[in-house]
Amino acid sequence: MLKSKKIYFSTHEKMCQYRLNREMYDLVKSLDKQYKRIAVVGIGTDRSTGDSYGPLVGYMLSKSQIYDFDVYGTIIEPVHALNLKETMDKIDTSNTLVIAVDASIGRIDHIGHIGLCNEPIKPGSGVGKDLPPVGDISLSGIVAFGGIAPHVMLQNTSLGLVYKMAEITSNAIKYVLYKQQLEPQRNAKLNTFATA
Repeated sequence: MLKSKKIYFSTHEKMCQYRLNREMYDLVKSLDKQYKRIAVVGIGTDRSTGDSYGPLVGYMLSKSQIYDFDVYGTIIEPVHALNLKETMDKIDTSNTLVIAVDASIGRIDHIGHIGLCNEPIKPGSGVGKDLPPVGDISLSGIVAFGGIAPHVMLQNTSLGLVYKMAEITSNAIKYVLYKQQLEPQRNAKLNTFATA
């Protein structure tokens, strides 16, 4: 069992995408879990700007047809408090690596950061909801200040910020999918070509 590890990446830094790609790939490689499939669960709703981070990531990933993985939670079909359990029941978690993506509230100086953790995420905890933990690994986008009236803060989050965070997150997941699925195939073809 790996020790709990959470790393934050500032989307305001130039090297954010590169660092998140590398750390996420290294984290997936270090997991003890044996899996045959990968599923991404984007948690949130399209009815709140701040809470649309997870569904936006899911939507962006749903356009990546070249990879073999499952996506739950998009801006078209969101996964939220009312259907989270039903959605998780569809996933065979015994042989699927589940990557959970959800918006988060936090300190003012952490807004715009993406947290990567080797543990499940606890959706809704910042706004007082008691939902089951989700994911083998999790990505949380800190989109608003966690002070008084967090619902209001989530509603007033910058769409530009959320979109930028979602884009960086979906690119990092696509990088992991590429390294896991397409790169080994490409290398095998190159080796065949070289020995022919």
